[in-house]
Amino acid sequence: MNQKKCYEIKFHETDCLNRLKEPVLLNFLQDIAAVNAEENGFGYSKIQDKEIGWFLTKYHIKLFETLKNNGKIYIDTESKGSVRINCIRDFDIYNSEDKKIGEATSSWVLTDLETGKLVLPSDIFDNLPPADKEHLRSNFPKVPMPAREDFKQEFTARYNEIDVNRHVNNAVYLTWATEVLPIDLLLNTRMAEVEIQYKQQVKYGEKVIVTAEYDQDNLIFTEAVKTENGEIACLIRQKRVNC
Repeated sequence: MNQKKCYEIKFHETDCLNRLKEPVLLNFLQDIAAVNAEENGFGYSKIQDKEIGWFLTKYHIKLFETLKNNGKIYIDTESKGSVRINCIRDFDIYNSEDKKIGEATSSWVLTDLETGKLVLPSDIFDNLPPADKEHLRSNFPKVPMPAREDFKQEFTARYNEIDVNRHVNNAVYLTWATEVLPIDLLLNTRMAEVEIQYKQQVKYGEKVIVTAEYDQDNLIFTEAVKTENGEIACLIRQKRVNC
């Protein structure tokens, strides 16, 4: 079953132009996903004693308008079922006038927290049907590695960025991907579409290097988050539009 929830955009959740910070939106999506999963019997409380965790692997998000601090937004979410080991979840975003201003789809996996091995959803839940593969909102095309290092910055995973699974929260990767870009560009553009593909966990105290290739003609950034030993933790491709 689907679920709709209201989110009041607070002052501290906006940037210097009064726009909702893009990583905050990811936190909203994660929140309603967790609430809906609990309501439908496959949430955190159902798996925590099994030493199994939900891990987000992919996002494909489209925003049709700037999300400003105009009071409230509403997010509707629904589980679309499973495709082999992947569980698909869609989101729709509305403004206070019930106009659709964005949409997203995501892919999640179950992981054994002790061994790190993936777990088949059908082995744990009997109420998660197969997804209709012909009508999925996105096929999650592969995000390529940046061909150049037009922008580059190093970050360290901090305590307040760690979630219940003791790794960096998924929204933090988008924070890093945003921080690496020039401020003038951020002030004059907004995110219109973003694809995020999570490859590896980053834990407290670990350093990462974020590099970005900039397609100036199309305002597209292809970004990689790498660990100190060069492994890919996350790949991001975001298209921005002028404000």
